[in-house]
Amino acid sequence: MADWIGMWKFPWRPVAPALAALAAALVAACIYDPGQRCGPAMTFVEAANACVCDGNAVPVTGGCRACAADEIVAAGTCGCPTGQAKNAANICEVITALGKPCDTATTPCSDERYSYCAVRGAGTAGTCTSACTSHADCDAAYTCATWEAQPYCRTFAGFGNACASSDDCSGDARFCDTFVTHVCDVAGCSLTLNDCPRGLVCCDFSRYALGTLCAEACL
Repeated sequence: MADWIGMWKFPWRPVAPALAALAAALVAACIYDPGQRCGPAMTFVEAANACVCDGNAVPVTGGCRACAADEIVAAGTCGCPTGQAKNAANICEVITALGKPCDTATTPCSDERYSYCAVRGAGTAGTCTSACTSHADCDAAYTCATWEAQPYCRTFAGFGNACASSDDCSGDARFCDTFVTHVCDVAGCSLTLNDCPRGLVCCDFSRYALGTLCAEACL
């Protein structure tokens, strides 16, 4: 019996120093720094008592990711500013035809790629963009509005911007998710049309007195 025990005791002995070193490393990594409450690309907002993504960062699993220097946060993702698109070098550059004012009655879009004059609301004035059949036809910051009679690539102004309350939100996204993401979201979407930014679905949160909201998944 003694020989059998001795066979198993020896291999475990070197593990103790290794575990001690690992424990010391973990303790050092978890030391609280009051000047660094949040992770990279994040800021602590006192009013919300939470860490939120910086203005030029987007939520990712485990924290936030800063956008490239030439990008902005648009539709909850990093992308080129309105009127710009990535060139062959993967750098945002001004595309004069994208977002250019147009009028379906008097001033049609003349660019071959951005030839669709998108009108939102009443009237004939709009902006030039491209028609689409899916999100793959649009630049990263754009959503293919498949709920329209003629689907086209569009943006959701203000969506994904960091916020502490709905007073910080404007444009198409006027609701601040103060519960989880602390970013501006689109409220009042249609459950039938599912008129939400790409990657989101329209959900009914009326049981929480929130109405309909665009979300990653419905509860």
